[in-house]
Amino acid sequence: MSRRRISAHVHGPVARLGWFLLYAAILLVPLLLTRTVVGDPGLSPGEAIALSSGLVGFSALVVAVVLPARLPRLIATFGIETILTVHRLIALIAVLMVVLHLVAVLIVDPRGLRILNLPSTTWAARAALTSTIALVLLVALAVRRPRRQPRYEGWRLVHNGLVAIVVTTAWLHVWWLRHLIAHWLVAVWFVGSGLLLVALAARRWLWLPIRSRRYAYVVAEVRPVPGDGITLVIRADGHDGLPFEAGQFAWLKIGSTPFVFEEHPFSIASTAEQPERMEFTIKALGDFTELLSALRPGRRVFLDGPYGGFTIEGLDAAPGFVLVAAGVGITPLLSMLRTLADRGDRRRHRLFVAARTEDQLMLRPEIADLRTRLNLKVVEVISDPGPEWTGERGRIDAALLERFLPRRPYRLHYFICGPPSMVVAISQDLAALDVPLRRIHTERFGAV
Repeated sequence: MSRRRISAHVHGPVARLGWFLLYAAILLVPLLLTRTVVGDPGLSPGEAIALSSGLVGFSALVVAVVLPARLPRLIATFGIETILTVHRLIALIAVLMVVLHLVAVLIVDPRGLRILNLPSTTWAARAALTSTIALVLLVALAVRRPRRQPRYEGWRLVHNGLVAIVVTTAWLHVWWLRHLIAHWLVAVWFVGSGLLLVALAARRWLWLPIRSRRYAYVVAEVRPVPGDGITLVIRADGHDGLPFEAGQFAWLKIGSTPFVFEEHPFSIASTAEQPERMEFTIKALGDFTELLSALRPGRRVFLDGPYGGFTIEGLDAAPGFVLVAAGVGITPLLSMLRTLADRGDRRRHRLFVAARTEDQLMLRPEIADLRTRLNLKVVEVISDPGPEWTGERGRIDAALLERFLPRRPYRLHYFICGPPSMVVAISQDLAALDVPLRRIHTERFGAV
């Protein structure tokens, strides 16, 4: 594979606008087609609402599926956080449109509630009811997930299964209605949407695993890390490595084949200058990290990636970077610093690291080594310090940042990685210091 870099910053405002227009078209084109091609002046208001809400709801489902489909350029343009946030918003819009469609159909259809009688109703109605029930379950499980905190893989399996049911039965519902696709323009759009979803599914579940097998890695080392973590070191198995950018992440699979379902996303902690050797430092949580700690050298592993726009690439003109981390959020920032050190970067950089106690500060020896290779100022902040701690106390806030930042902080670029509450709070503090939002780059735990 070529070692050329794939910059995440070539996708600027123009690319953002392009993606936005594309998704807006997916949402609105079927509505326009319906009004201009299928629309009947004799339609009642209820029938018009039923028709429009149904097609817009289906379009929203298509967008909601496409958004998290692991398209590298899309993720690099907007970042995984924004994509998943919009994905959830579009899914809610789909639910509202589907509910509106169902209510309108029950009002205008002379069969009334009898349309819901599965033994005697039409196949189109059966598909619609199945899709609606699955969609409601899908959203309910997604809303309950933060509170219940189910096992990630179990939740993901149910989620993906429900998505497949929702999309397939919604497509069949429109197909079995027949009168909509009798018009060739609508039929082209509708069949094209179905082919797009099939192509994305084939790419996700067939092509990406095949690619992962072609560029497999083997375990070189697994070592414990202070702060209740482990570092997994892997080496390319018969190839030059997968090129990545400092700060990006990849999904990691453990098994005899890349077609195993269980996989987890982790930030790459190693330098982007040596893609044939990768490191992942992982917090010891759950069954999967226990599996990682039991790996032995020589075991084959598979990667799907790299992904993400949380990276320093394309920012060579910046006078320096300010990196802010909490806990294992240090990992993508460590990749950035290691990459800068390997490139001989001489700009002045600042690293703020937060933890509850001193023994929870992760990768301190690695950071100490980087201080000898970079013009790097490190500030460690402990919220619950012991009596012997002489460093900064409390939390990283605007007052602490002002003490260590230069007189013109708005000239720097800021990279923040950690729990959502911490990322939001520090982003607001930086905005209060007149740092432009375009210079604040964030990545939150739990986004995926």
